[in-house]
Amino acid sequence: MRVLIVDDSAFMRKMITAMISSDPAFEIVGTARNGDEGVTKAIELKPDLITLDIEMPIKDGLTALREIKARCHSFQPAVLMCSSLTVAGSNEAFKALRIGAADVIGKDPTVVGQNDQGFKAELLEKLHAIGGHRSTLRKQSPTSTRPTTTKNADLHPNETLLDKELDLSRVKAIAVGSSTGGPPVLEEIFSKLSASLNIPIIVAQHMPELFTKSLATRLNQYCACSASLATHGTLIAKPGIYIAQGGSHIKLTKIAGGKIVSRLLDTLEGAIYRPSVDLLFESAAEIFGDSLLAIQLTGMGSDGAKGAQVVKKLGGQIITQSSTSCVVYGMPKAVVDLNLSDCVMNPADIRDMLAQLNSAKTTLNLGNACEHQNHLRSA
Repeated sequence: MRVLIVDDSAFMRKMITAMISSDPAFEIVGTARNGDEGVTKAIELKPDLITLDIEMPIKDGLTALREIKARCHSFQPAVLMCSSLTVAGSNEAFKALRIGAADVIGKDPTVVGQNDQGFKAELLEKLHAIGGHRSTLRKQSPTSTRPTTTKNADLHPNETLLDKELDLSRVKAIAVGSSTGGPPVLEEIFSKLSASLNIPIIVAQHMPELFTKSLATRLNQYCACSASLATHGTLIAKPGIYIAQGGSHIKLTKIAGGKIVSRLLDTLEGAIYRPSVDLLFESAAEIFGDSLLAIQLTGMGSDGAKGAQVVKKLGGQIITQSSTSCVVYGMPKAVVDLNLSDCVMNPADIRDMLAQLNSAKTTLNLGNACEHQNHLRSA
């Protein structure tokens, strides 16, 4: 995969180049010192992947991203934004995701400068994930561009339409797992929720702590219902959206009086990403049983598949995001491959389904909005 690196720091360009070049799957085709030069080289070199700094002179990363999305539409490189770990940086990162960046990585110059192996591993993993899925979609449809999040996206060859029913009348809580490409999807699926939403929605989004705080703030401003950060000891009592604090694992626990609170764990055996979707799904299923609806969104890896097994065992229902609408299809695919998904849907259809929650009195026949995937193993 061909990579273009855009960063105003010569030292950062050198370090990121060395990290990416260590992996034979990647070829550095060029570097750029600012956003203006980055746009020019993107058009000229036609890379598969671009790492793009946000704060740069002459033309900042957000402006450059808009131009790259507009002027490189024939080959649509996947863009990984490099954001400083600050409040301003996280806010800009969410803007970038809404514009069309595939993912964001937090960049601490001190850490990167020490050739930190943790940062290097995360960088390479993200590039493999977003680049690999983009290549898969291109092979499926030569004219496709960025994965769509609109209704009626083209089905994968192994997907077939299925007349499927979900019983929304028994849903008393929703647990959502999300990772790479997730924040814009969360905004979309929650955009039609009513201010009178009468159930809690708990979200585990793989992101650093500061980023999840910004995400909760953004959703609270954007959605009609309330959205807040779920920290250690947060009472899950009022209806609304609860975003699990990043950097820790969230576990729902029932305490005296039947109240439900969130507990944060610093470590969890076998968990690679934080917060763990597996733990959220498992703990929510143990409390809500067949009243739980679990939704597995875009993301790399298989976090959530183990928890989905518990959800199904205890009678809950599961929706997975469709392959063509994912930035990375790993997490939904892991659930589908275990035959645990009741329904595969595009974000727009999930949004419309969630908008009916308060009025759901009987089973909801989703018809063609629901797509069933049979052992999809090639994506």
